Amino acid sequence: MSASSYSRLQFRPPLWAWLGLLPCLALLITLGTWQLDRGIRKIALQQTLDEAGQQAPTALSRSSEAAQKDGALHAQAVGRYDSAHQLLLDNEGYEGRPGYHVLTPLRLDDGAIVIVNRGWVPQTASRSQLPNVAVGEETRQVAGLWREPARPGLRLAVDNCAGEAWPRVLQYPEVKDFRCLLGEAVLPGVLLLQADAADGYVRDWRVSTGFPPQRHYAYAAQWYAFAATLLFLFVKLNLKRIPRSPDA
Repeated sequence: MSASSYSRLQFRPPLWAWLGLLPCLALLITLGTWQLDRGIRKIALQQTLDEAGQQAPTALSRSSEAAQKDGALHAQAVGRYDSAHQLLLDNEGYEGRPGYHVLTPLRLDDGAIVIVNRGWVPQTASRSQLPNVAVGEETRQVAGLWREPARPGLRLAVDNCAGEAWPRVLQYPEVKDFRCLLGEAVLPGVLLLQADAADGYVRDWRVSTGFPPQRHYAYAAQWYAFAATLLFLFVKLNLKRIPRSPDA
């Protein structure tokens, strides 16, 4: 039958097809928007960190109002590292290698505790053998970028306070986890140790939690492309030509 035997196109998907399409389409668009938002937030955070690094340092203490605020700032503190109660932030990669970020409590004279991120160390050959991150406990002044603890895109239900061994291996701890492990005097943030400070490890403080912004944008484009493909196939499979009636 030739194309001239057809008069019009008809689009009447059955109900079950709509019930299958709409949830899948909503999920794909939601995933794309989530990845896009993650990329935008990471770029904004990096800009905030860059701007904070240009400011004069603010002294951290128990009574410091700046330490209680959201955002990032250039900060400094004087105290003693607590080498016996260090934390290792797990699943932190650097240049394709697995490792940890070393979080060391700095005990100030006023009793406050500042969590200092001393940088990245590589994972040892065996997961059961943790890297040696011991550090001297003499009084020292440290400086760096003060910000809230890094947050993952999806936080799993993990009890970071469980266990007794030190250093403690943690998955994206929150301030409440620091306080559970070390006491209520922990200030609500993490000090990213500046690059030229002693007793630090690899310190590349570009936003590195999870994927870089460009990867999030690529994933967003991928999810949106899946949504567009699904919609195209839905229309193509449910668009039919209707034959002319004999009287036409």
